[in-house]
Amino acid sequence: MSPSIDTLGAVLDALGTTLPGFFSDLQSSLPYSPFYSSENLVEIGKVETISYRVIGLDHPNRQLLMLHERYAPGADTGEEFTHAAQEAGMVLSGVVEITVGNQKKVLKPGDGYYFDSRLPHRFRNLHDGQSEILSAITPPTY
Repeated sequence: MSPSIDTLGAVLDALGTTLPGFFSDLQSSLPYSPFYSSENLVEIGKVETISYRVIGLDHPNRQLLMLHERYAPGADTGEEFTHAAQEAGMVLSGVVEITVGNQKKVLKPGDGYYFDSRLPHRFRNLHDGQSEILSAITPPTY
């Protein structure tokens, strides 16, 4: 049979794995290492103004999406978006305005956030330089 991606995702969820985790087991014959150098972080969504680099994309049975995010001056994720997950992060550098539902807050280095991603949310760099965030999303949306 040829299951849809949704059906395959449900089967893998029941088995306690994810689509990337399932296929990474098939793709890699190298021994697993829990460490990732900067050049091993996989870019999953770079646009002109925003970079999302994944830490541990090839981790077997990955249950967490860990991102190093970089926002150019004025970068904005655009319209508020939602997805079924929980999200947490900390601003490492710069100044980022984060909107979650009807709440808006400007975060500086050392400030953090944690929210249900089903609420509409948006990120905007207010800094005149690059801003960086280290974030985690579970379950992984990529």
